[in-house]
Amino acid sequence: MKKIVLTTFLFSFSAFAQEVAIAKASVENLPESYGEYLTEFLLKNTEHAAPLKKGSEPLYVIYPSLSWEGKAYNICIKVYKANNLYSSSCVTVSFAEDIYQRLKTLKNSEFFNLKEIPQNTINIKVKITTNPQYDKIKLVSQRGDSLTRYVSVAKEGNGVNVGSGFVNLNTIVLDEDASAKVFKLLIENNKIEKVIVE
Repeated sequence: MKKIVLTTFLFSFSAFAQEVAIAKASVENLPESYGEYLTEFLLKNTEHAAPLKKGSEPLYVIYPSLSWEGKAYNICIKVYKANNLYSSSCVTVSFAEDIYQRLKTLKNSEFFNLKEIPQNTINIKVKITTNPQYDKIKLVSQRGDSLTRYVSVAKEGNGVNVGSGFVNLNTIVLDEDASAKVFKLLIENNKIEKVIVE
């Protein structure tokens, strides 16, 4: 009898797990690659979710959106149940390094629940043409979105190579590829401790 109940439970659970899909994140006023990385992140770290496939009709569909307005990232998670709006939740953060923690506040055990990701401290390497004049700098993209608060600068050390940028006073403006790599690292709950400039 226990075997039948357990089998029925597992079948029901696995059927439910297949009925949550995540659509590709829409992006506004930000590099398009941010949307790809956000979608990839949500698929990897949302429990029981699969990518939305053309022609499929899952019970729940999560539509994420990401925009940069008024010097802040706005992240919204809209959930449709059987093609009707079921819920809509948004968070606003000033820095990309805060996105993961704020997304955790949207937790709903019924359909949207991010996995716990321990925070890692990392260093990154950025190629620049002129050295910063300040001990601490912040990182922004060419679109103007703020990736980090002020972090330490060093001229030597190991770190993740992200690409190139240029110095503007106490800011390093990253090119689109570099800013996308940094965005990906930050939403995965990595904290940048130092920027190694080359």
